[in-house]
Amino acid sequence: MDDEKKERSPFVFGVSGHRDLVRTDLPELRKQLHAIFSHFRSAYPNASFELLSPLAEGADRVAAEVALASGIKLAVPMPMVQTDYERDFTMAESLSEFRRLLATANSQWELSGDQPNQLLLSDSTGRTQRYAAVGDFIARASHVLILLWDGHDNEKVGGTAWVKKRREHWVRLAEMQVAAPDGFGYLGTIHIVTPRETAAGTERPRIEIVGGLPELR
Repeated sequence: MDDEKKERSPFVFGVSGHRDLVRTDLPELRKQLHAIFSHFRSAYPNASFELLSPLAEGADRVAAEVALASGIKLAVPMPMVQTDYERDFTMAESLSEFRRLLATANSQWELSGDQPNQLLLSDSTGRTQRYAAVGDFIARASHVLILLWDGHDNEKVGGTAWVKKRREHWVRLAEMQVAAPDGFGYLGTIHIVTPRETAAGTERPRIEIVGGLPELR
């Protein structure tokens, strides 16, 4: 891909991660996200950047906040129509935060059943399957996928470990020249080791970035 075409193609970050972040970890997580965005923006100074985030509670929103503060556009694929999606945000504060961030988005849409390359699941009307389809879309469509994850596989369909496996699936296809995102192709998966609130009492992992970053210019 030549440099001129890269300049016309947006550089797409995707995010997947835990909802139950530890509140006291938020400053460090923001710092790590800022570092990731800064490194790639420095490496590709002529590109425009956007972040794919469904704005679920936790990691999705933290990443969106840092991206917006870094001058990165926000794109919001939703698993269902907004009124249904908002049913998952039961606290008034959470709902208000979702709507505030959604209002800043450069684009937003419901991921429909005719989405190209969307993962086909047995029950396309179920909420879990719809969330999984969004995770699969982000895994496929991102040049760089950011995981805010503790590294444990809970085998939950649509969970972060599951999204990581879907990313590996799409990367394998790209290596066989079957599919890849336009412009930059797949440039890696960056893992920010992220403790979970519900894992209290277990050994606490250290927050750190796992995965190579380009050099700052």
